[in-house]
Amino acid sequence: MSFIFTTLAFFIGALLPVQVGVNSELARHINSPVLAALVSFLVGGMCLMISAVVLRAPLPSWGQVVSMPPWVWMGGLIGAAVVLGSILAGPKIGALALVGLLLAGQLIASVLIDHYGWLGFPIQKMDVYRLLGVIFLVGGFLLIRKN
Repeated sequence: MSFIFTTLAFFIGALLPVQVGVNSELARHINSPVLAALVSFLVGGMCLMISAVVLRAPLPSWGQVVSMPPWVWMGGLIGAAVVLGSILAGPKIGALALVGLLLAGQLIASVLIDHYGWLGFPIQKMDVYRLLGVIFLVGGFLLIRKN
């Protein structure tokens, strides 16, 4: 099962620069990064609605909705910021630099989230191997950007 999820994560990662390129081209054609991000979310939202119907995903009860902590609703806001920021930055710094920076930010945030067990993740303390991984990734980005 781990192989399936590892492979899935790899292919999702491979789609990131493709998504940035597609959304950036859309923004160029319609002269608006904000509207391009909106179109991206509308198309994605429609696909998810169809998936929910096909897969018969049960809706939460009203009690479940009102008992959720307010911060769990931030995922959409974060997603919008990621898509819009990628549309703005990608064409300026290039796909490799963008993905390198995104990965560095994700890795550093992930180390902190794991170390402290934030957001429901199990605690996985920082160790020398994780620290070296972060250092190597940041070093890799610096090599990528050296012209």
